[in-house]
Amino acid sequence: MNYKACVCNLCGTGCGQFLKTDGQKVFGVAPLIAHPVSKGKLCIRGWHSNELLSTNERITTPLIREQGQLRPASYEEAIALVAERLTQLNGEAGEIGILASARSSNEDNFTLARLAHEVFNTRIQGIGAEAGHRKSMASLEHAFGYPGAHGSLTSIDKADYILVVGTDITRQNPIIGGNIHAAQRRGARVVTLSSSRTQIAKLSTKHYQQKPGTKGLLVNALAKALLAIRTVNHDRRANIDLLPGYAEYVASLRSISSVALERASGIRYEEIEEEAKHLEQAKSIVILFSSGISGLDRPTIDAITNLALLTDRMDNENSAVIPVAGISNLQGSFDMGVSGELGNSVFKALATPDSPIKALFAIDHDDGIIRDKARIAELDFVVYSCAYKNAFMELADVVFPLPAYNETDGTYTAADKRVQITHKNVDNPHGVLAGWALFQKIAKTMGHDWQYNDTASVFNDLAKHTPGYHDLSHAQLSKGFGQHWNPKAFAGYRQRKFNAINIEYWESPTTAEFPFALMIGKAQHYWHQNNLMRKTIVPRREYDQTLWLYPHGYIEISPDDATRLKVKDKWLVNVHSSIGTHMKIAVKISPDVQNGTAYIPYFIKNMISDFLLPYENAYAAGEESVVPIKIQEA
Repeated sequence: MNYKACVCNLCGTGCGQFLKTDGQKVFGVAPLIAHPVSKGKLCIRGWHSNELLSTNERITTPLIREQGQLRPASYEEAIALVAERLTQLNGEAGEIGILASARSSNEDNFTLARLAHEVFNTRIQGIGAEAGHRKSMASLEHAFGYPGAHGSLTSIDKADYILVVGTDITRQNPIIGGNIHAAQRRGARVVTLSSSRTQIAKLSTKHYQQKPGTKGLLVNALAKALLAIRTVNHDRRANIDLLPGYAEYVASLRSISSVALERASGIRYEEIEEEAKHLEQAKSIVILFSSGISGLDRPTIDAITNLALLTDRMDNENSAVIPVAGISNLQGSFDMGVSGELGNSVFKALATPDSPIKALFAIDHDDGIIRDKARIAELDFVVYSCAYKNAFMELADVVFPLPAYNETDGTYTAADKRVQITHKNVDNPHGVLAGWALFQKIAKTMGHDWQYNDTASVFNDLAKHTPGYHDLSHAQLSKGFGQHWNPKAFAGYRQRKFNAINIEYWESPTTAEFPFALMIGKAQHYWHQNNLMRKTIVPRREYDQTLWLYPHGYIEISPDDATRLKVKDKWLVNVHSSIGTHMKIAVKISPDVQNGTAYIPYFIKNMISDFLLPYENAYAAGEESVVPIKIQEA
């Protein structure tokens, strides 16, 4: 029996762990004490991640649909069919789309991008969890000169001041949340901005519970107050005022009205002025915000990156601005070039009735969160690759199995750009091809002779073509706990500039008929409604216990609103949105939400597919989304 070091493949923290294995089976997981981020800790998901290897819901062989049913097939037969069908289509004309996964390794995503661009001749592409993260990358690139986090997650341990904007981080990334709480206990000032009283808000030094949709306004107000302190002290702070966009930024900040701020956000400007004094005194500052499918909107992210620049603390080694990803390789999947913004969005193609798309090649899509399901079902040909059985298989004409976590070598890029390697620690009992090897075989069948011998050779190739990865290799990454990719590879490195902002006083979309502002968020144990969590015993048990109390899921409302509605905890209510969607759900009375607001964790089976997805503005806005609803007793 051996303990093999590896990287957890669930959220974007990139925690280190050991697998207890004999090379054939995995018998348990242990934390890796020396890891610089997780430091001997794992969350409930990480402690049970080994169960993903032993579930009986694995896909073990290629499958081909005949007469409406999927039947087992050989790799040769399935690959030949894929090559035949896709050769008949014109990728250049937009007839083939690619849907990549933010959970795939860098090597798999790089070869998938090659398959799409070189073999299928298509740029119709996207990532299942990409909503929000491109906005984070674009804002950071404009501000700091490269599309990724500035600084490291290890900065949390030594920072004087930590600002958490929006993210329910103890649910989404529990180890990061734990590190923040540890920093607060050692004396760091931890400040949270969120519309509901999240767990990290309860643990923070100061929580500003602003009205929904006003995080960006509050961040800009904090910048205005900070600027006022600088003006009084005649402090130019390393010529910050010479950076491009500074004058326009300052002019926008000065337009903020204290009266309008309080009316819109519910927070008095005097409170923000006091907060700015603490921020001004801090020598090292870490700012964290959510990114990805539940991330912030672009104006809010721009407000955050501008504030970071204005502090003039970002050159301190213990300062950072990090978009916290909820999926293991979200940053890496963008780095590898499979996002929709680097081509044409596959989601846009699927949502446009007259688009020419006829085929879809999809990887590892989350169960139950199938956007444009009806359109996908109408396509001429659908190929799906995944390690686990799920609902997406029912849409596919050909299904390929993939190795599970730790059954193949691969690298993953955490939220702070730390690239880490996981070596193959367990044999795949079914002889399943790694993703890169599958894509290479498809490419060869379609006339493209790639020369990859192993995962290391794939990485060597991607390192040549991916900015920031040039000086990395499997051998180097195997020596420690990974390495951050190098931002100096980007032409804009250190060419800092402020993002343009427009001060808007958000008005709630609620009406007399739909008086509640619904917010969408996380659930701890049924994380992201994710297919993976169904395969792990304890998280599934915890979720089942929640359903035992709330069989239909729950909507959180304040005690005052429950009194006004004359409903009690666990009573069923009908929730109607302003665009006509509806769900029946149980009440959970909570002091953590404000009067006039409601909160639903989006693990509920029909939450996204039936209720939220038709509300496209809410989906695009992520955490800043507010859906006007009315609540009536069922």
